[in-house]
Amino acid sequence: MSGADWFQALSHPQENGIVIFVSGFLLALGLYHLLLYFQNKISSYLYYALYVLLVLIYTFHRAKHFILADLVAGYRTEIEFLYDPIKWIYSTVYMFFAFSFVDLEEYYPKFTKSLRLFLKTGLGFLAVLIVIAIILKNKLILDKAYNFVFLPVIFVLSLYILYLIFRSKSPVKYYLLIGAGSYLLITTYSHYLTYTGRPFRVLFYGATAFEMILFALGLGYKQKLINEEKNLWQELVIKEYEKNLMIKENLTKKLGEEVTHKMKQIDALKREKHIAEQKKLALSYSKQILKLRLQAVQSQMNPHFLFNALNAIKNFIIKNDQKKAVIYLSKFAKLIRIVLEQAKLSETTLQEELELIQLYVDVENIRFNNDIDFKIEIDSDVNSHKVKVPPMIFQALIENAIWHGLAPKKGDKKLRMKISQDYPYVKVVIEDNGIGREKAHEIREQKNMTLKKESRGIKITEERLAVYTQAYKNKFKIHFIDLYDKQNRPSGTRVEIFIPVA
Repeated sequence: MSGADWFQALSHPQENGIVIFVSGFLLALGLYHLLLYFQNKISSYLYYALYVLLVLIYTFHRAKHFILADLVAGYRTEIEFLYDPIKWIYSTVYMFFAFSFVDLEEYYPKFTKSLRLFLKTGLGFLAVLIVIAIILKNKLILDKAYNFVFLPVIFVLSLYILYLIFRSKSPVKYYLLIGAGSYLLITTYSHYLTYTGRPFRVLFYGATAFEMILFALGLGYKQKLINEEKNLWQELVIKEYEKNLMIKENLTKKLGEEVTHKMKQIDALKREKHIAEQKKLALSYSKQILKLRLQAVQSQMNPHFLFNALNAIKNFIIKNDQKKAVIYLSKFAKLIRIVLEQAKLSETTLQEELELIQLYVDVENIRFNNDIDFKIEIDSDVNSHKVKVPPMIFQALIENAIWHGLAPKKGDKKLRMKISQDYPYVKVVIEDNGIGREKAHEIREQKNMTLKKESRGIKITEERLAVYTQAYKNKFKIHFIDLYDKQNRPSGTRVEIFIPVA
């Protein structure tokens, strides 16, 4: 076959099987990435699958002896009526794919947000044009709108977006730039040949296949980078968790050694019958045991909080939210350092405790997009630098307010801590405007959730307060109060804690 014969054969892609091959390729590629989206929930896969399938709809019915073309043979008129809307839609979906693929919003957030709104408005305008065209039974309005309004605008936007992508630091940008650039140049040349009477449509199908292959390779490479970063973060989290477990084991071992040492001292004094010294040592031992019990109960509290915080980092990693994961890990590391320092103490000042709670809420608030309005109010007659409390004594109560009261709520989310003097106590009020304990209980029952985690945190808090206040004349008090609005509907929860100071 001569070169002219080869050229003549390639000039008719509908007859030589190229359209069938490209259509089948697009069908397989689109369905495969649609399944990947349902498996990984990554938006890039969804946009890519929709883009491929829409291009398929635009091309497959032209193929002869292709099963899909045969199935829609009776609807060819309707499909041709929607030619321009299909091109409009797949061009818009292509834009959304480009944003998601290179994470353009991370580099140009304001521009990307505005462009998303513009594209969605364009789709709304297209829907109105389709209705008008159907009523008038004339697709000319769709043809004019696409060729003289949408196409020039999207062409200019595409060039500008390719420029922005080129300037970005995305590791996968060259897959998009090469694929889109090649498609743009080749299809433009193909349209030029068609309009000058020398149609060579095989260029269009070749450019389409080449672009789809490059995008698929880019998605695969991006997923590889994501998996590598996830593995790195998981290794860091595991190392931090193992380090915390080692610290806890060392603390427990040290406490055991101290108790054994005191017991040996008492036994020695008993044998020597030093009654006065024995009583003095017994008193010292009683105080030591009280301190050790408080630290032992506190050591239960730290893993409880750490486990929840590590789960938060894991969720950011799973969602591929790298920016939040880095911010969260930074604040979490600072919080861990303070918690581990206070693990050695049996008490701390109220001021230091409130600063720790503020940092803890800041860490939790990252997971709620900073939707929680948290404030601490201290009466002027309370000297927070002198009042002593057990470390992290309010953390479990704050955690319950956030996760069981405010998390399920829609709208404004407020959390307040109010500290006042109520001699001989310091009164600490923790109040939220969440859904209330009854509604939270119903939600957990509907989801078959256990209450062990919540009750365990409150039980540990009460036990720590009980141990801490053994040396005081007055014991601690803690009250849980359900709040209701004027219509007698649940409007939040108030917890009142009374800690003796004398």
